[in-house]
Amino acid sequence: MNVLFTRLQNIGDMLVCIPALRVLREKLPEAHITVLAKHAGGVEIIRSCPYVNEILVIRDRSIREKLRVLGALRQRRYEYAIISPQDLGRVPLLWLGGARRIIGYPRVYQYGRWQREKLAWLLYRAPHHDTLRTEVELCVRLVLDVLEDCGAAPVVMPSLALEYSWVARRDVERAEELLRGCGIGPGGAFVAIAAYSKRPAKNWPAARWVELLRRIGSVWRVPVVLLGGVAEAEGLRELGEAAGGEVAVLAGATSLAECAAVLRRARMFVGPDSGPAFLATAVGTPAVVLYGPADYYRWRVPESAAARVEIFHPVSCTPCRHQICPLAEPCMAQIGVEEVWAACEQVWRDSGR
Repeated sequence: MNVLFTRLQNIGDMLVCIPALRVLREKLPEAHITVLAKHAGGVEIIRSCPYVNEILVIRDRSIREKLRVLGALRQRRYEYAIISPQDLGRVPLLWLGGARRIIGYPRVYQYGRWQREKLAWLLYRAPHHDTLRTEVELCVRLVLDVLEDCGAAPVVMPSLALEYSWVARRDVERAEELLRGCGIGPGGAFVAIAAYSKRPAKNWPAARWVELLRRIGSVWRVPVVLLGGVAEAEGLRELGEAAGGEVAVLAGATSLAECAAVLRRARMFVGPDSGPAFLATAVGTPAVVLYGPADYYRWRVPESAAARVEIFHPVSCTPCRHQICPLAEPCMAQIGVEEVWAACEQVWRDSGR
């Protein structure tokens, strides 16, 4: 059986659909599972995922590329094609690609409004998008519809925990090498922080990060490792210099898998709801996560093996699509240092037991 699952987004977006891919593999062990992907971060997350046989990558938006993808779809003739909630508008492509049964939501509630699927009448199974459910649950629901149709539905609700357990040994060794360069030996405690998101509206004020870094250094007396991409490196170095103490910057110095290995070694993680926050939970690291303009109720984590404290203050304009908040008082500014520090202390105590 050939099964296709679409997921075209970034790191965190791909991680929250791992539970759906996991149950699909568990209940259909002989199926050939393909993920239709696009973003480089999402592709890297599932490159070695044991639940996936093949990754079909969309390289760009050109007509030539669309024809190439269409040809690849027709060649495989998928029995089931599952459109994840974020990939509205894929029905025409999958139908032209010869998918026999297309499963997806006929409309999805995003950023405060309903968005409709194209040619929704072609959907073989079209469940209602429940706005009370998380993205993890919404993805799993689509897979459960496929399994029910195949006569392979699980007896109990499958695990909704995130997972990233396929980090290679070389990546673990490289992470240990980087940590040694930061003065952190094997087994040494440290706090990992990814202070900045690629979406500026999600970022906590820099002055508050500086205050938090100073408290970690003065109270716990452990190093802090700042993580992120190349674009965040300069800003993170400025945070470290302003805070003083033992602060190391590894932004841009790690691959995604090496970053996961660093996070797995940390005693705890702190950051806004972006890729590193989901990655920390996926590798089993306790986390304090700050939510702002995104749809918290959709993007919260419903199940976690490690402690995860999510801080969110709803305001009238959330969720929103702004990259930069136009208001004088952004939603992220509603989160105070004392509140974050109290959550960190709670997670720190629990993680030390």
